Amino acid sequence: MSIPPHPQSPPGPYPQPGPYGQPGQYGVPQGWYPPAEPQKTNVLAVVALIMSLVCAIPLVPLVLGIVALSQIRHRGEKGKGLAVAAIAVHGATIAFYAVFVILGLTGSLDDGPAPERDTSGQVTGSGSGQVNDIRTGDCFNMDDDLAGVQDKDGGQARRSVRIVPCDQPHKGEAYAVFHLEDGTYPGTAKVVSIAEEKCGGSKLADYVGKDAEPSEKVDVYYYYPQLSSWTLGDREVTCFLADSTGPSTGSLRATGS
Repeated sequence: MSIPPHPQSPPGPYPQPGPYGQPGQYGVPQGWYPPAEPQKTNVLAVVALIMSLVCAIPLVPLVLGIVALSQIRHRGEKGKGLAVAAIAVHGATIAFYAVFVILGLTGSLDDGPAPERDTSGQVTGSGSGQVNDIRTGDCFNMDDDLAGVQDKDGGQARRSVRIVPCDQPHKGEAYAVFHLEDGTYPGTAKVVSIAEEKCGGSKLADYVGKDAEPSEKVDVYYYYPQLSSWTLGDREVTCFLADSTGPSTGSLRATGS
């Protein structure tokens, strides 16, 4: 008895398909993938944006925004737009306040016209100005009291003044103005030492007269450059006389009235 041959498999390059369409694949249908996890929003980016809008703490939103961008890049999180917005908003805020401070130091925010002067330079009409607008012989008022001029060390006082004719009530009268040498800021102690030396002696005697008897109420004060104003080009020291009891009228100049 002969045994019949087994049926031959059909020719072709592919094996018989398995029960799910491909040989060897069981339990996972063709074309199906597990659902991806939802992308998270970076928490620091949200916090940075909120702080940039409502918080006055300088630089914190800027730092948080930069850190958030780094985390987003490494973690694949959402929130890049929030972090960039926080950096932009806080950067604009810092720039605004920087401009405001510079304008305040330079006196650009002062209101009112400049003082009127005659051909000799003497003030004939009051006007607003900066400390550096004061000339020798000018009388002026400042918002600070004399205690706010650092007990003769006027660098801490406000930079704005109102220059008036000396026959009007005034707090100060400038008797000398000179400039310090250019270069790096020599430091407050050095500037004060120079101011004390040059504001005293012959400059004061030449202004009030060598025979004038000093008054117990009138004393010497001066404005000098601080580091903040030095960087803006301020090199001027203004020596002035002031009555500690209040505003005075008339000039202390030997040839004044």
